[in-house]
Order: sequence, then C-alpha cells, then structure tokens
Amino acid sequence: MNASVIFDPLTPGAYTDRQRVFESLRNDAPLYQVEVGGQQIRLLSRHADVARIINDPTTMMNPPGQDTPPTYGRGPAAVLWRNAISMMDPPRHTCSRRAISRPFTNRNIDQFRELIDDIVAVVLAETDFENTDVVHDVGLKIPMRVICRLLGIPTADWPQLQSWTKDFLHIFLPETASPEIVERTQQASRNFINYFAEMIDQRLENPCDDLTSEFTAAMNSADGLNKAGLIGALRGLLTAGFETTAATISAGFYAFATQPEQYQRLREQPELISGAIEELLRWETPVQVIIRYIGKDTILHGTVLPAGTQVWLLTGAANHDPRKYDQPSRVDVSREISEHFSFGGGRHFCLGAYLARLELKILLQQLVKQCKSVELRCDNIKRRENLQFPSIESLPAVLHRVY
Repeated sequence: MNASVIFDPLTPGAYTDRQRVFESLRNDAPLYQVEVGGQQIRLLSRHADVARIINDPTTMMNPPGQDTPPTYGRGPAAVLWRNAISMMDPPRHTCSRRAISRPFTNRNIDQFRELIDDIVAVVLAETDFENTDVVHDVGLKIPMRVICRLLGIPTADWPQLQSWTKDFLHIFLPETASPEIVERTQQASRNFINYFAEMIDQRLENPCDDLTSEFTAAMNSADGLNKAGLIGALRGLLTAGFETTAATISAGFYAFATQPEQYQRLREQPELISGAIEELLRWETPVQVIIRYIGKDTILHGTVLPAGTQVWLLTGAANHDPRKYDQPSRVDVSREISEHFSFGGGRHFCLGAYLARLELKILLQQLVKQCKSVELRCDNIKRRENLQFPSIESLPAVLHRVY
C-alpha cells in the first residue's frame, strides 16, 4: 500500500470527489488494502486489473463455504441474498439464470420495442419541459414503468416498491452497513418477500399476460425456480430493471447540459446514438463497486492474492482509467468502446443489459427530435450516499423544445 493514498469506504469522503480518489488509487495504489468490517479487502481500480478478475471464471460471489454474509444472520435480507441470482455461484447460478433469461436475450428483446416506444412517448408528453426534475420526471419513470408493465405490477404499487429499493440497495456491501442500515435493509427485504410471495400466489390462481405469470407457470418444474427462488428473481428483475437505466438517463441529461456540444452532435448525427449509450454508461457507471472472491492464487502487481481473497472491483475507477480511455472524464458520443463494466462482466453480466440499451436508445431517438438543448436549474447535484449506487437524486432543468 502506498502511504500517500488513504481511502476509507466508511467515511463521507468516500461519497464525494470520488474520481480524484480513484485517480490516486490507479496511479499510486492499484492494489490497495483496507480493513472494512474487520475484514481485509483488496481494491482494484485499473481497467486491466478489473477486466482480469471480472472475466475470470474461477472467481466467486461468496467466500468458500458461505452463501450469505454473517451480517444478515437468518433474517429476510439473508433469504433474498441467498436467492438473488446476481449473488449465486455455479451450478445454482447457471440453472437459476437460465430459468428467467429467455425474454431478455438480444434475440428476444425486440418484442418489447413497441411497449417501450409508447411508454417513452407518454413520459415525455407528461414532462413539463419548462420546469422539470429529470431524475423524477424522466429518469425514474421510464424504466420503472417498463419493468413493472413487463412483470405485471400495478401502477399504484410503483412508488412503494421504489421506496423499498432505496433501502434494499445497501444489501450488497454488508461490511459498510451500520446497524441502522442493516435494519432498514432487513425491513425492505421483508417487504419484498411478502409482496412477491402474494403476487406469485395471485398468478397461480389467476394467470395474466405478463412475465410473472410465465415464470410462475414454470415454477417447480425442471426448467423453473421454486417459490423462494422466484421471489428472489422477481426482486432482482425489478431492481436491476430500473436502477442502472434510471441512473444513466439522469446522468445523460447532466452530461448534455454540461457538455452541450455532445448533445448537438447526437441531434445532427442520430446514427451515433447506439455508441453514445455505451459512452454514457461508461461515464456514469451506475454500479461503482462489484465484489468478487479470488478463486485461485493470483499474482497482481507483484503480490500473491490467495484463493478466497475478497476484492472490490472499483468499476467507476476502471471506466475512467486513462490507460484505456483518452480523456475519460469527458463524454465523447463518437468514442469507440471495446469494454466497460457498467453491466458487470463474466457469467454475471447483467441480465437486463439489452433491455436497458433498448430503453436508452428509444429515449434518445425521441429526445433529439423534441429537445434542442438542456439547461440546468441547479448549481450543484446531489448524489445518493451509497458507495455502490451513487446515482443523482435530483436534477432540476429546462428542456428547450424544438419548434
């Protein structure tokens, strides 16, 4: 460890000016050791190092002999952790992911295009372009409406589910959680379990034309999940279904306001939209930290990491590594991106990646036709105090219409 670099994930400084800290880590301490919650953890911040670990098929989501963090005991958070596909290791991960992946593959995702196109059109029509908070009026609305329509979740339930999600998202970094945060995570987990258990029971009695009914019909079959597994999967689809997309939409508006020339390029060259989506995902990196456990003895920067070592992959640092990207702090909608980590990587590559890309593409296609520029109505932006999911919480703005 380089003594000139100090990074404590438990301090407020971990949530502010993180790119300055990440730059120090990349340059001076690319293999950084820190104690969190009584555990020695290694932090990786360079793109090449993160790529090596995230794509290594021997890495694991849990330490040997453990399938839930001790922090959550036998509570509801432990139940959801154990049944979260994103936290499973093979062979259970392989079977569980296969059970729900079909609708979300690149081959099948286009079936949702018309639905998404209609939702985006309605959301933009509802938005007051002269006085909007794009986080709440656009960023959260579009992905939440899409995933809830796909799962068959009633409109009236959306605000409650969104509220639970804010507390639930602390679950993935248990070492950093205070007793208060743990209790809030437990309660949010309890709420999700009860909600989706009731929803599954309803679909067993009265199937509907939605994905929840499709998955419920296959429950307990050779190709399906059991009830606990399906509850975990539905919670995962809901959370992953809007969190990454919502964060990227909000960050995109911020980028277009602060780097207006890039938005004008999109308006003039809409063929750049697909590449711009990858650039916005890289630039924002909605999930800033990914945890893995080393599967075999590995040498990094002259240090042997024994099998079982916990590593935090600082994807937000890796996606801004100048060794990989020229001027990484800038948005360049024409940038050619070979690999970013905003959807994770390896066998845990985000199940909803193609859905998120389609939502972002349709939004940008409609936005460039209706909005000629974005003007912020705030001096500073406030981000969620969550090291892993630090999305923008509010972004007042004026969207200048095309007349």
